[in-house]
Amino acid sequence: MLPTRVVLRRWRRVHRVSRGRGLRKRRLEPAGAAAPLVDARIGLALRTFGGSTVTVVLNIVRVILASAWTAILGIPVLLVVYSRYAWGWLQHRLGASEGLDRAIARNTYFACWVAQRLWTGVLLAIAGIRLRVRHAAPIDWSRTHVICANHASIFDILALVRVVPIPFRFVAKRELTKWPIIGWALRPSGQIVIDRKDRVGAIRAIAEAAMRKIRGQIIFFVEGTRSRTGELLPFKKGAFHFAIDHALPVLPTAICGSYAALARVPWWRLNPGRTIEVRFGVPLPVEHPAHESVESLMAATREQIAGELAASPFEGKQSRFEATGVATGTV
Repeated sequence: MLPTRVVLRRWRRVHRVSRGRGLRKRRLEPAGAAAPLVDARIGLALRTFGGSTVTVVLNIVRVILASAWTAILGIPVLLVVYSRYAWGWLQHRLGASEGLDRAIARNTYFACWVAQRLWTGVLLAIAGIRLRVRHAAPIDWSRTHVICANHASIFDILALVRVVPIPFRFVAKRELTKWPIIGWALRPSGQIVIDRKDRVGAIRAIAEAAMRKIRGQIIFFVEGTRSRTGELLPFKKGAFHFAIDHALPVLPTAICGSYAALARVPWWRLNPGRTIEVRFGVPLPVEHPAHESVESLMAATREQIAGELAASPFEGKQSRFEATGVATGTV
């Protein structure tokens, strides 16, 4: 796997060399003789940046449509979300009841969840991605679970938004708050934002969220980052400490096929027509003697996720860009 900066550096080097050769050829050869060289350079560009011309153009169109849809839906949602701050000011000025304030916050949270489901459904349709869901055991969604999932693609978030049938909160890294529209709504919509470089601050943010008596599901990507290879990375302990401290069952969740749809590479290497399967495992109660320690709970969760990934027919398929030997970079 080559980082994007390495790929671009090699591309610039080849571009400079081929441009120099083209100049020398034009001095020595008649007009039209440099056409094969131009064709070779176009072919190199397509191999470097992934896929055929049609694929790249279609992916650009998809990104434009997705951006337009995000703006159309996101701007009104932002107005609703930030209206909570205006209401807080009015509450302070007029002395409104705290119960009314909590009701507005709860309704805002629910409205954001509905908007998220609508937004992700259209985005997945634009990307040409199909979803499948499998349950290893019945799940009582009326009870709060700590959903522990693997993370190999940005599509993991979209898939979970679509398949979890009740409101939830993500534990999100602070860098996401810099994203236009999406990032601006993270904190006001109730998501739990943490700084991965500040372990103490991250624990405090999660604890404060628990003190607010969160309803619905809480989602952790337990690897702590996206996998560069699609392989399961070592788990972080934060989710399991949280589950044990608050006596919440852990729900192991395997997201299969998302790496083949869009790995940790630039957006123009999207693979439309893929299927992502979300496989929910058997909930693990922390009261069980076998799950009383963080290590045992983490091991049981990893065993289920790894087993579901191995059993899925949609996992393990390479991105076509990797299969053809095109280097992948990071975003």
